[in-house]
Amino acid sequence: MSTTTLSLRAIVFDMDGLMVDSEPLAQQIWAGILRQYGHELSPAAYARIVGRRTDFSAQLLLELYPMPLTAAELAALKHNRWTARWRQGVPAMPGLHELHATLARRAIPWAVATSSPRDYAEFVLHHLGLWPTRGAIAAGTEVQQGKPAPDIYLLAAARLGVPPTTCLALEDSVPGGQAAVAAGMTLVAVPNGTTSADDFPFASAVLPSLSAVAARLADWF
Repeated sequence: MSTTTLSLRAIVFDMDGLMVDSEPLAQQIWAGILRQYGHELSPAAYARIVGRRTDFSAQLLLELYPMPLTAAELAALKHNRWTARWRQGVPAMPGLHELHATLARRAIPWAVATSSPRDYAEFVLHHLGLWPTRGAIAAGTEVQQGKPAPDIYLLAAARLGVPPTTCLALEDSVPGGQAAVAAGMTLVAVPNGTTSADDFPFASAVLPSLSAVAARLADWF
């Protein structure tokens, strides 16, 4: 890991599994749908869809677990169940508000680059008390290609009005981290319980929490 002090201008956050502890909920929903059709979702299969858009995840799961559904139908089923669940609220990850308070004190602009739809992203940020703010949102439904393609991170930087190379990206998943690096951003990985065993050799640092990111901001800004 690099300890070189950089001079960056903005932070771009992933959302699910990074800002909010939503991965266990998403896993439960996918598992419930598969169980309906006689399948058990394996941890290995779920690991392959973490950080991905729902359309990609639905297609991959149909390849692994045959069901009498099209990819679009499976994605819609998951979307409807997920929408009903997230409207009840999603818990913040430890250190999130501490980090955002530090960003506010230091006037560091930020954005969210999420594979999820924009209505979900706006709801979550409202729920967390972080919207509307000086931040920006780039949602998975607003780009042609999802993570690990760089599209969503490039859109986030454009909406912040800064070059991607001046952004620090925070990610919990390998596909998300690859997307940020492909966009030219400096990556800090903050794995969660689902991704803690993953490798991030392309990250500038791998940290245990958002509190640890807040403590190390001077390394990058």
